[in-house]
Amino acid sequence: MRYFVTLHGESIEVELGPTKDGKTAAQIHRRGGATGVATGVASGERATVAEASVSSSDHLVELRSIAGLDHAAIVVDGRCLDVLLSEDARGLHLTVDGQRHEVAVEDERERAAHLAVASAPKGPITVRAPMPGILRAVLVKPGDAVLPGQPLVILEAMKMENELRAEHAGLVREVKVAAGTPVDGGAPLIVIEPLKS
Repeated sequence: MRYFVTLHGESIEVELGPTKDGKTAAQIHRRGGATGVATGVASGERATVAEASVSSSDHLVELRSIAGLDHAAIVVDGRCLDVLLSEDARGLHLTVDGQRHEVAVEDERERAAHLAVASAPKGPITVRAPMPGILRAVLVKPGDAVLPGQPLVILEAMKMENELRAEHAGLVREVKVAAGTPVDGGAPLIVIEPLKS
């Protein structure tokens, strides 16, 4: 699983996954080329990282959970750091040895959703028939709000029913055809006004 962490405006990518010997590995990628790898074993309330390497420097890192997942002691090369993770209305905060840092963490799905909203079309979207067929059902009406992946119409083509879905969130502005209507490939079916980001 990949996570995207933003700390002090710097983006750090962390990829977690199993190793061949049953340990957990974390690969860390920072902009500007600095990378790191950590491997270790997790067990219950305590996880020990056996090896960690960041920018060609090796470190021995040990993580000791103190009060669940939000409070821990991290020992790096014998130096103990007190780490507290908290969240409030302003966001996520990481406090390391009394110094508070704002941090944002997104997993791959959250990152993809944010990028999709940012790349949403600016004007109306016309949903078109991908092939000739008969429109069996219209599942939305003007004024309906739609979400990405939501079914809009069912088109029968070559004796198969095909569900056409919304690619972006928006409001149905216009339905151009009725159920039972034969349509040509490329025919406009529905017009959607994308939501403003």
